[in-house]
Amino acid sequence: MQGPSVDWVAISPRFTPGWPWPEDSYGLGPMYGDDGWCRGCGTPLVEQSGPLVMQGSKFPTADVWMPNWRFDVVCVSEQLAADISERFSVDLGEVHKPRKGPTGVQQILPALTVDSWHRQEELVLAVRARHSEHYGDQTGSSCATCGRWKWLPVGENEAPIVASALMSTSDVLASPEVFGDGLKSFRHLLFRRPLGETLVAASPRNWHLVEVEVN
Repeated sequence: MQGPSVDWVAISPRFTPGWPWPEDSYGLGPMYGDDGWCRGCGTPLVEQSGPLVMQGSKFPTADVWMPNWRFDVVCVSEQLAADISERFSVDLGEVHKPRKGPTGVQQILPALTVDSWHRQEELVLAVRARHSEHYGDQTGSSCATCGRWKWLPVGENEAPIVASALMSTSDVLASPEVFGDGLKSFRHLLFRRPLGETLVAASPRNWHLVEVEVN
């Protein structure tokens, strides 16, 4: 068994505040366009081109937060966004409120990688270890609408990650694998350790650092 990764970590929220808008698209419409996400499984079909729009009621106030429904979206306050954009290689996108436009809050936009993060046999074992009691040998499903495969949810630390899949100049990456059940659909995120530690330190009550195995 390899030890924790020196270079990469995941971060995990203790809770997810606020609700994306509009509710009928789980916030996906503004982010990907009305035709840019699958209504059968909730998976984006294109790269994100629009802003995350959050309902104005109970708009999150933490320095680092993840909204309900969007479990591969990390947002930061205006002040923290300015800091991390100077110190790290990250792309940022605006976070809006309906009819009010930009809030100053920024979404950290991960670089979407191409090569599989996991060896299939190891990911199968991880999914079955988590879900076999309720799902038996099932490890995921192909969407009847878009045909894309979605794994049952596991954490970034539950299966080893292939080091060669993480070659990127960006300090935050998103997996090509998609996870979830029903209309829940998300990618795994990894952060270079200094960035992950910075985000957790900015909101220590809301987040914890997750060590991952990369080999």
